[in-house]
Amino acid sequence: MLVARDLAGLSEVQSTINLSQRLAALGRLTSGVAHEIKNPLNAMGIHVELIRQQLDSAGNGGRPVDQDAARASLSAIASSLRRLDDVVQVFLKFTRPAELNLQAVSVAGALEHARAIVDAEASARGIVVEFTCPRDLPSIWADASMIEQAFLNLALNACQAMPNGGKLRLSASSVPGRQVQILFEDTGNGIAPEHLDKVFNLYFTTREGGSGIGLSMVYRTVQLHDGEIEVHSVPGHGTTFKVLLPQA
Repeated sequence: MLVARDLAGLSEVQSTINLSQRLAALGRLTSGVAHEIKNPLNAMGIHVELIRQQLDSAGNGGRPVDQDAARASLSAIASSLRRLDDVVQVFLKFTRPAELNLQAVSVAGALEHARAIVDAEASARGIVVEFTCPRDLPSIWADASMIEQAFLNLALNACQAMPNGGKLRLSASSVPGRQVQILFEDTGNGIAPEHLDKVFNLYFTTREGGSGIGLSMVYRTVQLHDGEIEVHSVPGHGTTFKVLLPQA
Protein backbone atom coordinates (compact mmCIF):
# COMPACT_ATOMS: atom_id res chain seq x y z
CA MET A 1 0.00 0.00 0.00
CA LEU A 2 1.36 3.42 -0.98
CA VAL A 3 0.36 6.48 1.03
CA ALA A 4 1.05 9.93 -0.42
CA ARG A 5 0.79 13.17 1.49
CA ASP A 6 1.09 16.77 0.35
CA LEU A 7 3.63 18.37 2.72
CA ALA A 8 3.40 21.83 1.16
CA GLY A 9 1.21 23.07 4.01
CA LEU A 10 3.61 21.71 6.62
CA SER A 11 6.50 23.44 4.89
CA GLU A 12 4.65 26.75 4.93
CA VAL A 13 3.89 26.37 8.65
CA GLN A 14 7.54 25.61 9.38
CA SER A 15 8.64 28.65 7.38
CA THR A 16 6.21 30.82 9.33
CA ILE A 17 7.52 29.44 12.63
CA ASN A 18 11.13 30.06 11.56
CA LEU A 19 10.30 33.63 10.56
CA SER A 20 8.49 34.20 13.85
CA GLN A 21 11.47 32.88 15.80
CA ARG A 22 13.89 35.11 13.92
CA LEU A 23 11.72 38.17 14.43
CA ALA A 24 11.49 37.36 18.13
CA ALA A 25 15.27 36.98 18.24
CA LEU A 26 15.74 40.34 16.51
CA GLY A 27 13.33 41.96 18.97
CA ARG A 28 15.22 40.49 21.92
CA LEU A 29 18.57 41.67 20.58
CA THR A 30 17.49 45.21 19.77
CA SER A 31 15.16 45.97 22.67
CA GLY A 32 17.89 47.99 24.35
CA VAL A 33 18.70 50.14 21.31
CA ALA A 34 15.94 52.70 21.97
CA HIS A 35 17.30 53.28 25.47
CA GLU A 36 20.86 53.67 24.16
CA ILE A 37 19.70 56.22 21.57
CA LYS A 38 17.46 58.16 23.95
CA ASN A 39 20.21 58.96 26.47
CA PRO A 40 22.61 60.76 24.11
CA LEU A 41 19.69 62.55 22.41
CA ASN A 42 18.54 63.86 25.79
CA ALA A 43 22.07 64.96 26.62
CA MET A 44 22.39 66.82 23.31
CA GLY A 45 19.04 68.51 23.86
CA ILE A 46 20.11 69.76 27.28
CA HIS A 47 23.41 71.19 26.05
CA VAL A 48 21.85 72.77 22.96
CA GLU A 49 19.36 74.51 25.26
CA LEU A 50 22.20 75.75 27.51
CA ILE A 51 24.00 77.25 24.52
CA ARG A 52 20.74 78.82 23.25
CA GLN A 53 20.09 80.42 26.63
CA GLN A 54 23.57 81.95 26.68
CA LEU A 55 23.18 83.33 23.15
CA ASP A 56 19.73 84.78 23.96
CA SER A 57 21.10 86.42 27.10
CA ALA A 58 24.04 87.93 25.23
CA GLY A 59 21.78 89.13 22.41
CA ASN A 60 19.50 90.92 24.88
CA GLY A 61 22.33 92.88 26.43
CA GLY A 62 22.98 90.44 29.24
CA ARG A 63 26.19 88.71 30.18
CA PRO A 64 28.54 87.74 27.33
CA VAL A 65 28.69 84.12 26.29
CA ASP A 66 30.75 82.00 28.69
CA GLN A 67 33.12 80.48 26.14
CA ASP A 68 34.40 77.77 28.48
CA ALA A 69 30.86 76.64 29.26
CA ALA A 70 29.94 76.76 25.57
CA ARG A 71 32.99 74.65 24.65
CA ALA A 72 32.07 72.13 27.35
CA SER A 73 28.53 71.89 25.96
CA LEU A 74 29.84 71.46 22.40
CA SER A 75 32.23 68.78 23.62
CA ALA A 76 29.34 66.95 25.30
CA ILE A 77 27.29 67.18 22.10
CA ALA A 78 30.20 65.79 20.06
CA SER A 79 30.61 62.93 22.54
CA SER A 80 26.90 62.13 22.32
CA LEU A 81 27.07 62.10 18.53
CA ARG A 82 29.94 59.61 18.67
CA ARG A 83 27.91 57.45 21.04
CA LEU A 84 24.95 57.52 18.65
CA ASP A 85 27.22 56.50 15.79
CA ASP A 86 28.54 53.57 17.84
CA VAL A 87 24.98 52.46 18.66
CA VAL A 88 23.95 52.60 15.00
CA GLN A 89 27.05 50.69 13.85
CA VAL A 90 26.46 47.90 16.37
CA PHE A 91 22.78 47.78 15.42
CA LEU A 92 23.70 47.44 11.72
CA LYS A 93 26.14 44.68 12.59
CA PHE A 94 23.37 42.71 14.25
CA THR A 95 20.75 43.23 11.55
CA ARG A 96 23.00 42.82 8.52
CA PRO A 97 22.76 39.33 6.97
CA ALA A 98 25.76 37.25 7.95
CA GLU A 99 27.73 35.13 5.49
CA LEU A 100 28.28 31.76 7.12
CA ASN A 101 31.10 29.48 6.06
CA LEU A 102 29.35 26.26 7.05
CA GLN A 103 31.31 23.05 7.52
CA ALA A 104 31.48 20.06 9.85
CA VAL A 105 32.98 21.41 13.07
CA SER A 106 34.28 19.40 16.01
CA VAL A 107 32.71 20.67 19.23
CA ALA A 108 35.67 19.39 21.23
CA GLY A 109 38.05 21.25 18.95
CA ALA A 110 36.04 24.48 19.16
CA LEU A 111 35.92 24.29 22.96
CA GLU A 112 39.66 23.55 23.12
CA HIS A 113 40.42 26.65 21.04
CA ALA A 114 38.29 28.75 23.38
CA ARG A 115 39.81 27.14 26.45
CA ALA A 116 43.32 28.22 25.44
CA ILE A 117 42.26 31.81 26.21
CA VAL A 118 39.89 30.98 29.05
CA ASP A 119 42.58 29.18 31.07
CA ALA A 120 44.60 32.40 31.42
CA GLU A 121 41.54 34.33 32.63
CA ALA A 122 40.55 31.52 34.99
CA SER A 123 44.03 31.23 36.47
CA ALA A 124 44.15 34.95 37.23
CA ARG A 125 40.83 34.68 39.12
CA GLY A 126 41.55 31.43 40.96
CA ILE A 127 39.01 29.46 38.92
CA VAL A 128 39.27 25.72 38.32
CA VAL A 129 38.24 24.68 34.81
CA GLU A 130 36.77 21.23 34.18
CA PHE A 131 36.42 19.99 30.60
CA THR A 132 34.27 17.02 29.60
CA CYS A 133 33.74 16.29 25.90
CA PRO A 134 33.90 12.83 24.30
CA ARG A 135 36.09 12.71 21.23
CA ASP A 136 33.50 10.65 19.33
CA LEU A 137 30.88 13.37 19.77
CA PRO A 138 29.12 14.09 16.44
CA SER A 139 30.25 17.22 14.62
CA ILE A 140 27.99 20.22 14.16
CA TRP A 141 27.29 22.05 10.89
CA ALA A 142 28.63 25.51 11.66
CA ASP A 143 30.86 28.45 10.90
CA ALA A 144 33.93 27.49 12.93
CA SER A 145 35.14 31.00 13.77
CA MET A 146 31.68 32.23 14.82
CA ILE A 147 30.99 29.20 17.02
CA GLU A 148 34.42 29.38 18.65
CA GLN A 149 33.85 33.07 19.43
CA ALA A 150 30.43 32.29 20.91
CA PHE A 151 31.92 29.55 23.12
CA LEU A 152 34.69 31.93 24.18
CA ASN A 153 32.21 34.67 25.08
CA LEU A 154 30.17 32.27 27.23
CA ALA A 155 33.24 30.93 29.02
CA LEU A 156 34.69 34.38 29.69
CA ASN A 157 31.30 35.60 30.88
CA ALA A 158 31.26 32.71 33.36
CA CYS A 159 34.74 33.64 34.60
CA GLN A 160 33.70 37.25 35.11
CA ALA A 161 30.80 36.02 37.25
CA MET A 162 33.34 34.50 39.68
CA PRO A 163 35.58 37.38 40.81
CA ASN A 164 36.54 35.49 43.97
CA GLY A 165 37.28 32.17 42.30
CA GLY A 166 35.16 29.09 41.78
CA LYS A 167 34.65 26.31 39.26
CA LEU A 168 33.85 26.47 35.55
CA ARG A 169 32.63 23.29 33.91
CA LEU A 170 32.56 22.98 30.13
CA SER A 171 30.84 19.87 28.82
CA ALA A 172 29.25 18.58 25.65
CA SER A 173 27.11 15.57 24.84
CA SER A 174 24.81 14.16 22.19
CA VAL A 175 21.08 14.50 22.92
CA PRO A 176 17.92 13.23 21.19
CA GLY A 177 16.79 14.99 18.04
CA ARG A 178 20.23 14.85 16.36
CA GLN A 179 21.48 17.70 18.49
CA VAL A 180 24.63 18.42 20.44
CA GLN A 181 24.30 20.01 23.88
CA ILE A 182 27.05 22.27 25.22
CA LEU A 183 26.94 23.40 28.86
CA PHE A 184 28.78 26.29 30.51
CA GLU A 185 28.32 25.96 34.27
CA ASP A 186 29.80 28.33 36.86
CA THR A 187 29.62 28.63 40.63
CA GLY A 188 29.40 32.42 40.62
CA ASN A 189 26.94 34.84 42.14
CA GLY A 190 24.12 33.88 39.80
CA ILE A 191 21.62 36.11 38.01
CA ALA A 192 18.65 37.79 39.66
CA PRO A 193 15.32 36.29 38.50
CA GLU A 194 14.11 39.65 37.16
CA HIS A 195 17.17 39.83 34.89
CA LEU A 196 17.04 36.33 33.40
CA ASP A 197 14.81 37.29 30.47
CA LYS A 198 17.05 40.27 29.62
CA VAL A 199 20.54 38.76 29.58
CA PHE A 200 20.56 38.38 25.78
CA ASN A 201 19.19 41.87 25.12
CA LEU A 202 21.55 44.15 23.27
CA TYR A 203 23.28 46.59 25.69
CA PHE A 204 21.82 44.97 28.81
CA THR A 205 24.44 44.41 31.49
CA THR A 206 24.63 44.36 35.28
CA ARG A 207 28.43 44.27 35.35
CA GLU A 208 30.29 47.53 35.92
CA GLY A 209 32.16 48.38 32.74
CA GLY A 210 30.26 45.76 30.72
CA SER A 211 29.18 46.59 27.17
CA GLY A 212 26.06 44.40 27.03
CA ILE A 213 27.13 43.10 23.63
CA GLY A 214 28.88 39.77 24.29
CA LEU A 215 25.86 37.63 25.18
CA SER A 216 23.82 39.29 22.45
CA MET A 217 26.47 38.19 19.96
CA VAL A 218 26.23 34.65 21.33
CA TYR A 219 22.43 34.68 20.98
CA ARG A 220 22.64 35.91 17.40
CA THR A 221 25.25 33.28 16.49
CA VAL A 222 23.15 30.44 17.93
CA GLN A 223 20.07 31.70 16.08
CA LEU A 224 21.99 31.88 12.80
CA HIS A 225 22.94 28.23 13.25
CA ASP A 226 19.32 27.14 13.86
CA GLY A 227 20.19 26.34 17.46
CA GLU A 228 18.79 27.17 20.87
CA ILE A 229 20.26 28.74 23.98
CA GLU A 230 18.86 28.76 27.51
CA VAL A 231 20.05 30.19 30.80
CA HIS A 232 19.29 28.84 34.27
CA SER A 233 20.54 30.49 37.43
CA VAL A 234 20.24 30.27 41.21
CA PRO A 235 21.37 33.50 42.93
CA GLY A 236 24.32 32.76 45.18
CA HIS A 237 24.97 29.34 43.63
CA GLY A 238 25.80 29.85 39.97
CA THR A 239 24.57 29.95 36.39
CA THR A 240 24.29 27.46 33.54
CA PHE A 241 24.10 28.37 29.86
CA LYS A 242 22.86 25.53 27.67
CA VAL A 243 23.44 25.61 23.91
CA LEU A 244 21.76 23.16 21.55
CA LEU A 245 23.10 22.90 17.98
CA PRO A 246 22.09 20.54 15.18
CA GLN A 247 24.45 17.74 14.23
CA ALA A 248 26.17 17.83 10.86
